[in-house]
Amino acid sequence: MRLLLKFFSKYIYLHILVIFFSFLFFYRLDWQTLGSWDEAWYASIAREMLRSGEIFLLTWNGIPFYDHPPMGYWIMALTYKIFGISEFSTRFPSALSGVLSIILIYLTSIKLFQKKVVGFSAAIILGTTVWYVIRVRSGNLDSLFVFFYLLSLYLALKAKEEFHWFPLMSLAFGSLMLTKTLIGVSAAPILFFILLPQLVQVKKNFKVFLLGIGLFFVLVIPWYFINYFSYSDFIQHHFLKIGTRNKTFASYFQINPELPLYYLHMGVRKWYYLWLISLSYLIITLRFLKKNVFLLLMLNIVILYPFLTTDETQIWHLIPMNIPLALTVSYGLWDLENWLICISTNLVKTKNSTITLIKRLMQHNLIISGVYLSAIVFIALWQFKIFYHEVVPGSKYIPDDVDISMRVSKYESMIYLDDDYLPLALYYSDRHMRQIAFQPEERKTLVNLFNSENEPFVAITRNWALNNLKENNIEYVILEQNDSFSIVKKK
Repeated sequence: MRLLLKFFSKYIYLHILVIFFSFLFFYRLDWQTLGSWDEAWYASIAREMLRSGEIFLLTWNGIPFYDHPPMGYWIMALTYKIFGISEFSTRFPSALSGVLSIILIYLTSIKLFQKKVVGFSAAIILGTTVWYVIRVRSGNLDSLFVFFYLLSLYLALKAKEEFHWFPLMSLAFGSLMLTKTLIGVSAAPILFFILLPQLVQVKKNFKVFLLGIGLFFVLVIPWYFINYFSYSDFIQHHFLKIGTRNKTFASYFQINPELPLYYLHMGVRKWYYLWLISLSYLIITLRFLKKNVFLLLMLNIVILYPFLTTDETQIWHLIPMNIPLALTVSYGLWDLENWLICISTNLVKTKNSTITLIKRLMQHNLIISGVYLSAIVFIALWQFKIFYHEVVPGSKYIPDDVDISMRVSKYESMIYLDDDYLPLALYYSDRHMRQIAFQPEERKTLVNLFNSENEPFVAITRNWALNNLKENNIEYVILEQNDSFSIVKKK
């Protein structure tokens, strides 16, 4: 019992973090149906991968998919293999990597600043940034990306101390790139900066270095190599259209901070202004000249800068910024509080016993830790109370678009969708289908489809759209209907 109590007390911060965030990330995880676009889109890709057994040439709705690398889909397909295909198994990798990321940012912060209380605060801050929680509880790539980013950072810090960790760090960095290519590459200068002292003496650990580089290429190269030779537009589509949104080189020098900073504020909410205060303090007081704080500054710049140069940023794109934000706020506020208390106590010149006692307590960080932690926990709980009902569903129900997609699966004819939720329709119908909006001109509307298509088909459309068929004297049969949608065919 004593050993158990000793173990629990030693790792009390970690236990609190794991228990609290496991609840937040997993509770009622499958109470909502998948969302369209990305969540149902990625789930369908993973399902097709599982059924085909093809792990390098990904497909969606029967067409090639190479927008993103395959790591996220590999992991999702694996959970499908273990748990079966469901909303829970779709979101399980994200939720699990969310909990693991909480542990990693705690350990990474301790490595950087040697303070458990700072690590605990960094984990709390990361786990209570609203859009991070939203994406952790969804079947998207963001949570996995944050996990592999933090794992790469942590293993780089371990490799800096003991270089035999370098091969594992290489695998983590390779996994990061195989989750999102160009954003993953942004970690390279950070990892290089951390490992620079070891790399200048690489001759001492040359075999370990070669092993790490070899493992990286064995993991990363096959997917890029196979897709490059399979699709003529792979470079243009994957790296330029998706990776950079076809940005020009000159655009990287045109700063447009309003939209990305607004989105960052909306995504992290109450931590935003504390981030600005902490970052300003670390710069103005020249704290960034310390190597570990300079690393924080690098993280902020490397991750945030590309988003400041584009007008195509979405709120979830900025989720990687939550890593440096959480580390900056946790350490910046800790150091700021220490600095302010140090100045105030030095200004007080008295032999009063109470003041002397307070000074001694402050020297042992008791009051500092208490005030600091109380402030962080208060803000986190305040934020948690506000956003809880935004991220955890209060009831379980099936929306009309999901309901009609499930019903259409029984029909053997070609299926057309007269709406914009194609990924969701594909996932819940488990059938290939065509979206009317992307058909040739003669079939681009429901009316044109009924007039021109001679092969048997069924169409999903909104109930009000049936008026268009009536107005054009087109006869049809309603096969299925709910409050919002109908499945129809020619009479």
